[in-house]
Amino acid sequence: MDVGTNLNSERLSSLYMSYLLLVIDFQERLLRHIHGSDDVLRSAVKLIRACKILGVPIILTEQIKLGETVKEVREATGVEPILKSSFSCVKCEQVRASLEEVRPSTVILAGIEAHICILQTALDLLELGYKVYIPVDCIGSRRPLDKEVAVQRMISAGAIPTTWESLVYEMLGSAEHEKFREILGIVKSNGS
Repeated sequence: MDVGTNLNSERLSSLYMSYLLLVIDFQERLLRHIHGSDDVLRSAVKLIRACKILGVPIILTEQIKLGETVKEVREATGVEPILKSSFSCVKCEQVRASLEEVRPSTVILAGIEAHICILQTALDLLELGYKVYIPVDCIGSRRPLDKEVAVQRMISAGAIPTTWESLVYEMLGSAEHEKFREILGIVKSNGS
């Protein structure tokens, strides 16, 4: 189905409400130790900006003891972070309540670290019946091997690997989509 021309705006709105972006622990004390952190941050901010344009709800989390969310992510999301102590976001009451309120069928995960909080959250979401997308360019770990193994494990559990750009174009569906030009501006931009 051609999303850009065959669906009315009310239907489009409900299509994007079936998605939710969960942005996990992009915090000052941890991000500087992440392998390829500049690229991970740049991709994640582009994904966040695109999701905001498309009306995709966003949840932002912070792990206790790791400092504040980095400025770029905080500004891009425009939402208050949910403080958590559990590694899996699903084990945090506020995150669960937000998921129940929005009731998405698909959860997109971005954040750090891939082999801890992203992995545990993905496994729990899959167990609860959510479809889980992992834009691999929007997640990171301190060691590349940890990220690689985490991604393999999430895929084997049923998560869908992608990149931020591929996922956003999948959500657009067509160059005729009313938000295409705005998204194209994000795709072409060099910075976050």
